[in-house]
Amino acid sequence: MSERDDLPPWLQRLIKVMEQAERYESQKRKQRRKGVLPFHIQHNIAPAIIRIVVTSPSTLPKGLPFSPRTWDKIKAFVHQLGVLARDGSLAPFGERLRSLLQNFPDLLAEAVHGHLYTMHHFDPAVRFSFAYATICDWLWERGEVALTSKVIYELVSLVVERGSKFYQIPEGQIAFSQNSVRGALNWLKGLNPPVIERSELGKRLIFRRRRNCHPLTVAWGLSVWYRLKKIAIGNQLVWRNDLEEFLSRCLLLDDGCAKIAVEVAANWTGWRESILEAQKHGELLAYVRLNRLLGWGEN
Repeated sequence: MSERDDLPPWLQRLIKVMEQAERYESQKRKQRRKGVLPFHIQHNIAPAIIRIVVTSPSTLPKGLPFSPRTWDKIKAFVHQLGVLARDGSLAPFGERLRSLLQNFPDLLAEAVHGHLYTMHHFDPAVRFSFAYATICDWLWERGEVALTSKVIYELVSLVVERGSKFYQIPEGQIAFSQNSVRGALNWLKGLNPPVIERSELGKRLIFRRRRNCHPLTVAWGLSVWYRLKKIAIGNQLVWRNDLEEFLSRCLLLDDGCAKIAVEVAANWTGWRESILEAQKHGELLAYVRLNRLLGWGEN
């Protein structure tokens, strides 16, 4: 029997509540020390904003239509995204985006989308990446869905529920709103080929899986797979269902289109060197090989 057992029941309950509160505060302090990032996806950022950021980083926030307070929030997010370094210069991802704008400007949203979708695989603390991937996976699993206010609200609830389970934190600690979902949609709207278009009557936006994507996007996605699976550069991969599903989800491709996208990318004349190879057995894709890993936006 402990000394606490001699205390009145109400006092025991009070002590228990105080201990729980202390553990909660201790957990929050540990999370801050570890650099845990929020779930919110900044809704004021779209491809046009990132284009200005990476083109003229030294003049920011000149040229951006934001108040100082809003710019502070945007600046924090582009730091977390890896576009800007703390000193205001371009971080490595930002440098890749600047080069991409010079050579393939239509792929800016593609690079940011893939980066957002995969960041949490390498660092689970990047919670906004987990939220973004949760939204993309839900949309991909439905194949086609109208982006109504009901769907937006459902996506908010989904991120809160899955985030709570994955990170083992109370749902009440997760700040995620309809604006957060709109932040994700900003990047999906910019993809080329598109996944979000207006309905025939133009009254609502429709998400649909796409049937193709640029060869660079394919190489970026395959490079992530190599890194995740710790596969040596130049090793030949057997084309399997798990690889096909990863590429389909990451690149938002319709059923069967990932194979075609890989084959097209392997024969792309735009490569400056042999980056991607694909080998078929008969009519079926059998093997894939990357001879150099490309980071999102690298070209």
